[in-house]
Amino acid sequence: MKITLALCLATGLLTACQTQPAEQQQSGPAAPTAAPAASAASPLDTAQARQWLIASIDTNFTNEDQERRNTDPDDSTSIFTPQYVQYKLDALQLEFAEEENAEQKFQQKWSGRYNPQLVGNGGFLLVQGQDFGKVKVIRCRFKERTSDQGLLFTVTTKDFTYNAEASGDFKVIRTPQGYKIDDVREY
Repeated sequence: MKITLALCLATGLLTACQTQPAEQQQSGPAAPTAAPAASAASPLDTAQARQWLIASIDTNFTNEDQERRNTDPDDSTSIFTPQYVQYKLDALQLEFAEEENAEQKFQQKWSGRYNPQLVGNGGFLLVQGQDFGKVKVIRCRFKERTSDQGLLFTVTTKDFTYNAEASGDFKVIRTPQGYKIDDVREY
C-alpha cells in the first residue's frame, strides 16, 4: 500500500512538472495578464518585450524602406505606436517652425502623454543626424513598469558604421497588433 501511494505521488508530481511549462507557454502570448503590483512586471512579459525590442531595433533600421514604414503613423506594421510617431514628427518639425510659440504649443499638446523635455531632436532611434549605418542594441535592461502598464527599458544602441553610441529609455506597450514602442526618452 505504501509503495502504491508513493508511486501515485511520484507520477502525479512528474505529470504536473511536465505539463506546467506547456500551459504557461500557451497562456503567455495570449491576452496580457494584470501585474500583481503596479511596479512589478511579470518576468515572462518583460522577457518577451525585451526580446522583441532588441530584435525590432536590430532588424527594422537596416534600410530606408523599413524606416519609412516605421515612421508612417498609418502603417500598422510599424514598430512604433501611431501616437508616438505623430509626437516625434511634431518634435522634428519644431526646428522648422516659424511661429514664436510653436515650442509652447508642442509642450501643451503632448505633455499629458509624454515628457516633451526628453523627446530629443535626433531620429527615431537615438541616432543623431539623418544617416546611420548598422545600428544594433548593445545593452537592454528592464527599468520599470509605467503607470499605464508599459514596460520601460534602458537601451544603448551602437552604430557600427559611424562608431556612435546612444542611450535612452524605451517604453514598450502591448497593442492588438503586438508590442510597439510608445516612447523613446533621450537624456
